[in-house]
Amino acid sequence: LDGVDLAQARASRIAALGLGRTFQTPRAFPSLSVLDNVIVGADNEGERVGMAFSGRWRIRERALREKAAAVLARVGLSDRIGDRVGNLSGGELRMLEVARQLVRDPKILLLDEPTAGVDPSLQVRLSKILVDLHAEGRTLIVVEHNLHFLLRIADRVVVLQNGRLLSQGTPAEIKADERVIAAYLGADHAA
Repeated sequence: LDGVDLAQARASRIAALGLGRTFQTPRAFPSLSVLDNVIVGADNEGERVGMAFSGRWRIRERALREKAAAVLARVGLSDRIGDRVGNLSGGELRMLEVARQLVRDPKILLLDEPTAGVDPSLQVRLSKILVDLHAEGRTLIVVEHNLHFLLRIADRVVVLQNGRLLSQGTPAEIKADERVIAAYLGADHAA
């Protein structure tokens, strides 16, 4: 990433270089508030200890809270900001994971099955967020079984079947590929 070999790098170093990721199974701190879960995602290892002994910590904490609130508004969770994460739906947990990564301003964002368990209305919101992030210059790598969702957000698609390359190309090329239609989109798509 930016010329740095990541093969042996720790996760915290990779994140600091600008790589963010969400997980197939959302990870959160259920007893913390939505806001605090996003703030936790923004922390850099060891940063609190050094700043705790200076007045800069209060300034940094205020700025983090403001940034986290703005990111939560962007993903549509501002009305849940003070709620405990344990009270969120599965789809809201997915949005929280995206927010927790966005607060770090990643250059590259890896998303693992972002629509799994997410209702269609939240999928639409998520697709808009991802399209906007890409338009802002971020690189997105999305692993997703929901090909209809993926075709709405991607400019390049790689389709695997049984671990092997089936097709690759633009969304239009993928939609027209008979092998992809047969394997994933179904006969109704071709009509």
